[in-house]
Amino acid sequence: MAPKRSGKETGSYSRGPSSKRQAPTKNHGIQFKDSKQRDKYKTLISKPLHPCRYPDSYSLNVLGIRDNVFKLLGNLGWIEMLRPMRGFENFTYEFLSSIAFMKDRLNFDNPNHRVSFRLMNIEYEMPLEHFCLEMDFANAGFIHDSWNHDLRLDDYNPATFWERITGLTQYNTRFNKAGNIHNPVLRYLQRVMACTIWGRKELGTTRTDELFMLWAMLHDRPVNTCYYLLDYLASLSSKPEGKGEMVVGGIITYIARKV
Repeated sequence: MAPKRSGKETGSYSRGPSSKRQAPTKNHGIQFKDSKQRDKYKTLISKPLHPCRYPDSYSLNVLGIRDNVFKLLGNLGWIEMLRPMRGFENFTYEFLSSIAFMKDRLNFDNPNHRVSFRLMNIEYEMPLEHFCLEMDFANAGFIHDSWNHDLRLDDYNPATFWERITGLTQYNTRFNKAGNIHNPVLRYLQRVMACTIWGRKELGTTRTDELFMLWAMLHDRPVNTCYYLLDYLASLSSKPEGKGEMVVGGIITYIARKV
């Protein structure tokens, strides 16, 4: 279902937000399902909101790394999702105020992860596998996190991989500086992820998820992109008032176009 191009935009492509700010419609036109969604909305609008920034073809051509960057993005099926697109505040606030991502941690072999959210005042609820299909992503990709270590990924060791791409033997999940990555293609890809999928303004460190994605790109290993995307968006929506800034917009537009 293609979203209606209505509501205030959060920003376009890699440019910053427009200097001309118009007053939004009341509650951004959102019909709240319940008081919980309304309370989340009030918390979200108190935070600074910044647009996603996307790979820039001109810069990539000048740097001479375009083909390599897009080859590795293609290994995870991310090229369409990371095409520059406009973000809209009404989609952003409606989705984030309503998303619930339920992880099934009781059934390791065949987990029934589920997601629910609202977009354009329509409620969606579906298994993770269904959401992946709607987004045109493979639903059988690997998941590697603190509680779900896939035994098929025993060849992935974050400390060893970090040493390979930085030359540093010390591995600290909180202080791995992105600037230490030697290869310009990998450094650019880390920045792409930081500006879109795990959107944030502070780009100095490399998240553990980003490190895993870089490894998966290089080894052409399938990853369950939707799991990581929903996990991040759900955590972003749950942060209390005054905690953090939001770098979102285009990614939620991508979701709105697909569902």
